[in-house]
Amino acid sequence: MVESTNKVIAVDFFCGAGGMTNGLIQAGINVIAGVDNQALCEQTYLQNVNPDGTTPAFVCKDIFPKTDAHPDGEQHEIAKILSTLIDAQTRLSGGNRPKLIFAICAPCQPFTKITRIEMSEGRKFKRSNDSNLLLTTVNLIKKFKPDALICENVEGIAGKNSVLSQFEELLAENGYVFDAKVLNTAKFGIPQTRRRTIGLAIKKTKTLKNIIVPDADPDVKRYITVAETIGHLPPLAAGEAHPEIKNHRARALNDINLKRISCAPPGGSNHYLKATKYGDLSLDCHKRLKNKTGEDSFTDTYTRMKGDQLAPTITTKCISISNGRFGHYDPEQNRGITPREAALLQTFPNNYAFFPEESMNFTATLIGNAVPPKLARFFGEYLKDKISNQ
Repeated sequence: MVESTNKVIAVDFFCGAGGMTNGLIQAGINVIAGVDNQALCEQTYLQNVNPDGTTPAFVCKDIFPKTDAHPDGEQHEIAKILSTLIDAQTRLSGGNRPKLIFAICAPCQPFTKITRIEMSEGRKFKRSNDSNLLLTTVNLIKKFKPDALICENVEGIAGKNSVLSQFEELLAENGYVFDAKVLNTAKFGIPQTRRRTIGLAIKKTKTLKNIIVPDADPDVKRYITVAETIGHLPPLAAGEAHPEIKNHRARALNDINLKRISCAPPGGSNHYLKATKYGDLSLDCHKRLKNKTGEDSFTDTYTRMKGDQLAPTITTKCISISNGRFGHYDPEQNRGITPREAALLQTFPNNYAFFPEESMNFTATLIGNAVPPKLARFFGEYLKDKISNQ
């Protein structure tokens, strides 16, 4: 039986845990492959199942072209694999290639401002390489000519003479129209104060001459709160793991940090540390910084979320109370949030597990780096509607 020619397929570059893939699948798009150079992502990623019952291929390759500067580059091998997969989809569609979307969500660290720390030379080199990752996909765009593209990254990727502006120029040279905006993802039903740059591109045709990134999902009438999102999960103590719910395990805390978080009011700053029932629990490093600058710094560390508000941005350090407002909102639960709670705040499905489960730091990294599936679903549906009947 020949499938409909308006079928839409996608490739998810820098797929990580599969947040973008999961959202595109929810939008009715068959993701034929996720590309990432981190082998440990595979078990988590392969939980995704397409609308047609297939599983996306996990392509664990280095996306750089093979050059003297990048001797381990495997872009030519990625191109061969994608050619095979796309050809198979074309045969299934009676010889007509399905509409193709490229999702390109390169690592965001090169565009995130880092303050108060000195980077090693090795770290600087890695960040310089990573800042070119978006542009490395241009050769693959030229080869496969996708009908549409979606990019997601932090705010800092945009701006005059930025990597994103260079990317837009190269797309224009290849017949695409492009738009990018910094969005408040809470307006798309994400229960976080998460601001991200979304870029969309489509091949310019007689009927498709521009594209506009929507500012909000019109079906979202109000913000979704922390308590609505994670309040149904069983309570835990610090260092405890739930025996049945995957990834619902809380990091252990030492005595002084247990005292700190036990005194933290939901939604407040860490000024409470100066006068707790245990005395002054302020951190020496914070005191030294204030003496040096005259200002309080890192005021969100060792604090709790507030149940009736949005969560802070879920980061790769989201399970640590020393790295932001990541204490559980319930004063009876003296701990940081669990990877399961972080995943729900990222809008992953309840049963979406992260592996290896015993490696909490790695699973937190997967979750913090992910595109929220609900955001990906909205833009997948938006692009699918734009290109399906062209």
